[in-house]
Amino acid sequence: MSTALSVSDRVPLSVILFHAAMERGQSLSAFAKDIQVGTHSLRQLILGKTQSPRRKTLNAVGQLLNMPTDELNRRMNLRPEATPEFEEWLKAQMAGRFNRSRLAKETKISIGALSNYLEGKTLPDSDHAGALARTLEVPLLEVARTVVANLVVDAGGVTEPVEAGLASTEASVDEQPPATEAVEPTSTLSNTPTASYDEIQLLGLWRQLHPQGRRATLSYIAMLLAER
Repeated sequence: MSTALSVSDRVPLSVILFHAAMERGQSLSAFAKDIQVGTHSLRQLILGKTQSPRRKTLNAVGQLLNMPTDELNRRMNLRPEATPEFEEWLKAQMAGRFNRSRLAKETKISIGALSNYLEGKTLPDSDHAGALARTLEVPLLEVARTVVANLVVDAGGVTEPVEAGLASTEASVDEQPPATEAVEPTSTLSNTPTASYDEIQLLGLWRQLHPQGRRATLSYIAMLLAER
């Protein structure tokens, strides 16, 4: 069975594979077995640890994603974009919407596993990542990018720096953001003489967020201010 995705040319193979497993609601080991690829080989592809996968593996992945070998090789050499640490990203998504108990109940993830994610001890497998995305109403591809970037960094790899102000357009066909987005302020930090580098970078990252991510970020900032 092939999986057709519509993503930009900048999305690496690692993110696409993790996303495919999330779509099926499968762990990486179950996904690997389903597409007849070794679990170790699949994990190495996602971590960017292999440059010469077996022909059998490439054929299976190419058939799944409906991609020619040269396109697989090109995407295999792309690094995932840098993202926030997963625990901070998850806290921002939960802010003002879910506590641990409710999120664990609705995702059917154990409170222990969820606590590990929130405390930065472990990262979710693709099945848990998919459950979190659906419950939090966040595009699967956004979650896949965040988890994979964190997996790569934890494994000693390097992510691609995000250019401030560069909007990210990667999304699958059924994950396009709503047509109506939040209105940008009439005066931006980048036009303010006293704006610091951190403020300008923050504005660039803000512009890349999905509208739901923007709302969650505002809630998280409000929570931080309340705790001062």
